[in-house]
Amino acid sequence: KKKEGKRKKKKPQKPQEESLDSILASFRQRTKELETAVQEPIDTSFPCPPRGNFTLTLCPTNGLFYMFGGEYYDGSENLVFDELLRWNPDFKADNNDEQEGANENKSDSTDNNNNIDSYDTGKWTRILTPSPTPPPRCAHSAVFHNDGIYIFGGEMATAEKYHHYKDLWRLDVKKNTWEECKSRGGSLPAARSGHRAVAWRHYMIIFGGFQEELRADTRWFNDVHIFDFQTNIWCELKHNKLARLPPARSACNMTVCADALFIYGGYSKLKNANTGAGANKSEGITHIDCWMLPLKPLINASKSGPLSGASPPSWERISRKGEYPSQRAGTSAVLHKNKLLVFGGVLDSEGDQHKMESVFYDDLFALDMERRRWFAMRLKKASGGGRRRKKKDNQDDSKVENDGGNDSDNSEEEDEVPQNDAEAISSGWDFDKLRNDMFAFIDGNGNIVYEKIEDEDEDGEDDSNKIGEEEKTKEAPDLPTDATPVGKTVTREKKQVGVKNVDKIDASAVMQVDSKGLPSTVTRQTPLPRINCAVAIKGNTLYIYGGVVEVGDREVTLDDCWSIDLNKRDKWTCIWPGQMHKQVWKGVDDDDSYISSDQGGDDDEDSLDEDFELDPIHEDDVNNDEKMTEEERKKAKKAAKKAKEKEKRRGVRHEITELKDKLGVDNAQRTPQMGESVAEFYARTTEYWSVEAAKSAGVAAADNGERLSTKELAREGFLQAKKRYEELKPVLERLDELEAMQQEGAEEKHKKKDKKKSSKKDRR
Repeated sequence: KKKEGKRKKKKPQKPQEESLDSILASFRQRTKELETAVQEPIDTSFPCPPRGNFTLTLCPTNGLFYMFGGEYYDGSENLVFDELLRWNPDFKADNNDEQEGANENKSDSTDNNNNIDSYDTGKWTRILTPSPTPPPRCAHSAVFHNDGIYIFGGEMATAEKYHHYKDLWRLDVKKNTWEECKSRGGSLPAARSGHRAVAWRHYMIIFGGFQEELRADTRWFNDVHIFDFQTNIWCELKHNKLARLPPARSACNMTVCADALFIYGGYSKLKNANTGAGANKSEGITHIDCWMLPLKPLINASKSGPLSGASPPSWERISRKGEYPSQRAGTSAVLHKNKLLVFGGVLDSEGDQHKMESVFYDDLFALDMERRRWFAMRLKKASGGGRRRKKKDNQDDSKVENDGGNDSDNSEEEDEVPQNDAEAISSGWDFDKLRNDMFAFIDGNGNIVYEKIEDEDEDGEDDSNKIGEEEKTKEAPDLPTDATPVGKTVTREKKQVGVKNVDKIDASAVMQVDSKGLPSTVTRQTPLPRINCAVAIKGNTLYIYGGVVEVGDREVTLDDCWSIDLNKRDKWTCIWPGQMHKQVWKGVDDDDSYISSDQGGDDDEDSLDEDFELDPIHEDDVNNDEKMTEEERKKAKKAAKKAKEKEKRRGVRHEITELKDKLGVDNAQRTPQMGESVAEFYARTTEYWSVEAAKSAGVAAADNGERLSTKELAREGFLQAKKRYEELKPVLERLDELEAMQQEGAEEKHKKKDKKKSSKKDRR
């Protein structure tokens, strides 16, 4: 709060918040001025800031991964990237001097349990390419063909701009230059994002996706488009109206195996055609079906384009067999030999009061596309020697292989084949587990914010009114972490602050609060659950990088990286633990969900923390506006508007509390309900007012030697009820007005959040 003629001291800008927008603008300016490509090492162990919905593509000719695009949402704005990065996971310095030189510019902070030198992070290189270059985008597709990486579609999704792309670009991995591939004809696909693409022979195949427009309904696609790399011609596979096709969707898993296209899962929305409440409301659909499209008819296509004048191949739906994954969307998949490996995902369901409840998964599955069976890819128990797969019915013994150590090429088949086809048991991480394990974060003001955990007291009663402890506000520029790991124990510390309880978690299986009160990571043995991560295969090693996990309204963009040897499959190896504990989340505007280190129960102006002294306004500060850039002015205006709205909400809550406390309106027997008349109020509370009349008027009459009849007591009770009704009527009307304002503000806030998250949900 401000006092007249004074203001709070400004906090120093955090180094990591050195306007990401200005950094990206500088990067783009450099690329415009280049004549040849420039390669430079990045100054962090892994790309920073983290990002989701990017592509990570293996170049088989040099064994390197290429990362392009992506987005990062911090609760306030969405950054979309056009950065091109290259990763060599096998890089190791020749000697200590070279290793020191490689790390001397890295700005990652180290901690006792996660020292960057203890991880084999490989080598990341930023590639600055000369113009032309593709615009920033996310949720696009990327495939490799003939020394080139082809990027198609995607979207630009920021507060200022929302746009779907339908352009096609090729990165020459030898020259490190971009070229836009102009079509020479054919039927071009519509602009879209969340689609999938694969390279097959000399074709690129596109399927699915969605397109969202401001003044039109969102469209989901189930079309198949084929781009011929040799002729630069697009072709659409057009089926007749009676053909059986996969329903339209985005974010499915897709691959090619043995000249056949396979798709699995995905997400879409369908409008509710019912009338009345909920009419025209879109409902999310999480697809669990699997389809196969034979591609052999395309092999003998004429030079004018595939399927020229021929009938397209027909889709075939594949039944679920084996131990298949539970219903989920946002899974990530990659082809390994004849198997589609599927990781992670989320199941969204609508709970009470239309609240979205999500369960995130961290398990790995394999779809054997030759046998058309699912397998759960669990870690193998450490034991001597391998075991044989059970034979099913009279299966040929030649198909049953002993693992013979760690060099088996069919390690997925070594698992016991389930006797019955059934859904795998997957517990997943629900909201309660996520907020308990990811219990603290940093807000836009540098405060440490805790999830507000509702827990049971020792007497078994649910204490749903616990609020935060008044703590000293902490800045978080460098975020040192010096605590020791705490396994999977969740500890709770309960203190008394005045008369209010505090329930505060300080350690979990994912993170902990160190001795300086700052969030830090703990050593884990397996990856966290997530959606939309990058998965890639090199040799027999599966890599998992990044992704997103949602803790209620808070979106955590992960940047950890893991690998697993698919032959041994005995453990996950952490390549990089990630910096999710350092992320700043600026979307903290719900005081009922969080406990901030800058939030306390006393709002009195005289109770301000000593660290927030109020100084006189200096004359130099008056002209600050003139020195601010346009971007800074916009941010300052936005921050001021947000602060004003927050102060207004706080004032409404304070007035509601005062009115209720002053007149005791929480007592239902003494409080009329909205819309009740005097007669209705008295009829509902007759017994209460009869007792009150006997206490007052009855006692007075007895003192005078009189005795009131039942009718007289009833009349006296009615008069007291009427007096109470007239006393509270204006108060209740004001309370109703305030609660309506509160409800309207909450609905508006949720609408804004839903709008920001709508496109991300669409490409789950």
